Amino acid sequence: MRVVIVDDEPFIRDELKYFLEKIDNVEIVGETGYGDEVSTLVDALNPDVVFLDIELQYTNGISIARQLADRENPPAIILATAYDKYAVLGYELSVVDYILKPFSYERLVKAIEKVDNKMKSPVKTRDAFDRIGKLCVSKNDKLFLKSLEDIVYFEAHNKSVMVVCDEEQYSCQYTLKDLEELLSQDQFIRVHKSFIVNLNHIEEITPWFNYTLKLKMTGKDEDVIVNRSYVKSFKSILSI
Repeated sequence: MRVVIVDDEPFIRDELKYFLEKIDNVEIVGETGYGDEVSTLVDALNPDVVFLDIELQYTNGISIARQLADRENPPAIILATAYDKYAVLGYELSVVDYILKPFSYERLVKAIEKVDNKMKSPVKTRDAFDRIGKLCVSKNDKLFLKSLEDIVYFEAHNKSVMVVCDEEQYSCQYTLKDLEELLSQDQFIRVHKSFIVNLNHIEEITPWFNYTLKLKMTGKDEDVIVNRSYVKSFKSILSI
C-alpha cells in the first residue's frame, strides 16, 4: 500500500513514518508540509492513501480533500488532525478514516485495515453485481433488490445518491464514484458530476447550450444534461 503523508509539522510526519513503517505491506512513497505540493505528489507517485492534516500552515486540508475526491481515481484519504470538530466534514467527504493526534500504533493499524478493506471491496461488489444483476436500495426504512435493467439513472442529491427507476425513487449506500467503478460502462455512464445514466433508457439526445447535450430518459419529464467535460467520452461510447 503506497502512502503519502501531508503535515506541516516535521515531527508529526516523523511520528507517522515511525509507526507506519512497522506495518506490513505499507510503503511510504512521499511526504510534504505544503498543501500546494499535494496534487503534484499524487500525480507523480499515485499513492493508495494520503494521510492529510487539516490545519496546514498556508491552506486548509478540507479543500485539498475535496480536490482529491474529485479525481477520476482518487486515493483513499485519512484525515489526521488534533481537532475533532471536523469529524462531520470528514464523513461528508467520504474519507476512509479520521484519526486524532497524538497517534498510536494500534489506531494506525485499524486505519490501514480500513483502506485495505476499501481497496478489496469494489472487486467483491462488482462480482456480486455481475452475478445477480441487482442493486440493494432503500426507501421508507425498507430494503429492496432492484434489477439494474430497471434503473433509469443515479443522481447525487443532498449528500446521498438517488436511484431513479421507471416509477419509484430509492436511495443507495454508494457514492457516484463507487458506482462508476462498480457498474459496467457498457450499460451505465457518468454524464455529469451529479448523474450516471443507464444507456438503455436514453430515448432522445438533443444538442444543448455551450456544447452540452440534453437526454430524454424513459418515462421521465426531467431531462438529464451531459456536461461539457463528459461529452467527448459519451459520444465515443455511443459512436456519435
